[in-house]
Parts: sequence; C-alpha cells; structure tokens
Amino acid sequence: MAAPPNPAVLVCHRGAREVTRVELSRVGCPPPQGRWRPVPHAQVLGYAEQALTAAGYALEKESLALSKDNARFFGTLTLRTPVAHGVNLAVGLRSSTDKSISLQWCCGSRVFVCDNLAFSAQTVVARKHTTYGIDRYQEAICKVVGELTDYREYEAFRVRQMRARPVTDEQAESVLCRAFELGIIGPAALPVAIREWRTPSFPEFAEEGQTAWRLYNALTFALGKRAKTNPQAHAHATIRLGSLVLPDTSRPALPSSEAATV
Repeated sequence: MAAPPNPAVLVCHRGAREVTRVELSRVGCPPPQGRWRPVPHAQVLGYAEQALTAAGYALEKESLALSKDNARFFGTLTLRTPVAHGVNLAVGLRSSTDKSISLQWCCGSRVFVCDNLAFSAQTVVARKHTTYGIDRYQEAICKVVGELTDYREYEAFRVRQMRARPVTDEQAESVLCRAFELGIIGPAALPVAIREWRTPSFPEFAEEGQTAWRLYNALTFALGKRAKTNPQAHAHATIRLGSLVLPDTSRPALPSSEAATV
C-alpha cells in the first residue's frame, strides 16, 4: 500500500497556522460584552471531546489551527470509528473570539488512502456566543453525538452504493463536466480530477475499477487545496459532489438532526 501524502487538513484557512493543543490552551479570551459571551478555543474543543468521549468514541487524530491573530479557531477530530475499509468518521469545529464565527460543529468522513476529508451532511450545530447560546450549543452537540451511529450507518451505505455502481468513461466525463459547470471544481482542479479518474495515484483506487467511489475520490482529491485555503467552500463543495456522483434517490435520509447550511 502506498503511503498517504501529507494530510489535506480542513482547518487550514488563509493565513492560518497549525497549532498543538498546548498552544491552543494558551490563547486568551476577551471579556464578555453585553449578551456576547466569547468562549475560549480550548473550551470549544473540550465541549466536543467531552461529548464524544461520553458517548464512547475515541479520537484517532486531531488537527487544530488558528488565524486572524488567534481570534479564529478551526479543528478536525478524526474518530477511531470505521465506516468502511480506510474510511473513518470525522468532526469539524470552528469558532471565534472576534464575533466573526459562531460556535459550529459538523461531521463527515475521512478517506485515509488519499487523506480526503469530505462532508456529506451540512453543519449540524450552529449557535451564537451568548449565555444561553453556549448552553444550547453543548446540549445540541450531545444530541447530535447520540445520532452518530445513524450517521455512521448512512455513510457506510453511501460508500457501499458508490463501490457497487460501475461508471463508464463517458459517464465519468459527464459528471466531471457537470461539476465544472456548476462551479464545484475550478479550472485548476479539473485536470487533477481527470487524471485521478483515469490513472489514480493510489493503487487501492486503481484496483477498485471504474466505480462511483473511484470517481468521488478523484474529485475530492482534486479539491484538496481548497480544504486548506477555504474550508467552508470545501465542505459545501463535497456536499454537492455527493449528490452529483450518487443521486439522492439511491440514498437513505440523513438522521433527523437540525442541519444548517455550512
């Protein structure tokens, strides 16, 4: 098996830098102003970790980043919870102490072969930095974490469906063209996606044969740079790709969580 490249980390935004958990804990937090109650970044991470741990989920890896003079926090937590061979659940977090980003939590999947991070659901928790908003954020996280078993089953079904669906070159080219026309992938990413479809960089996808799963990973691999430069656009793009490669008519409904637009 070929070694995976350096992770295409969701959390690296423009001007952001990756940090350790210790560095994150050292970042200060401004005082409250009226109804606005900023939450320290380390505490935002702690809320998510506590909910996951209490539900029995162990962490496989984490990636943390800060930007805008440490005022904005982004993070991904990959869970030791397999969806399929080489695919694990992942949780995305973001928040700010400059009123620019609310408390947000979302979930998706990480493909370890080429280290893609794709979101097939929209952000499931988003709350304002207020006294009651912080309480509701913690409650909502606990509720959504309780639904992760359903989400895992949904993701496993989605992967199985894509692996079972043969795709001809003509069909793949149609999807690639459609993704470009819809603005999901740009002119720089399109040649990368075409190359990954025709001659995958990873033996696992070459051995997979011409399936929707191979096409999906070709597209998400091509979007890797956007995950670093614009994580919000990356998450939205992978959501749209899921329905483009595998139409909703062949997929079960998501768990009944309070999905909000990323």
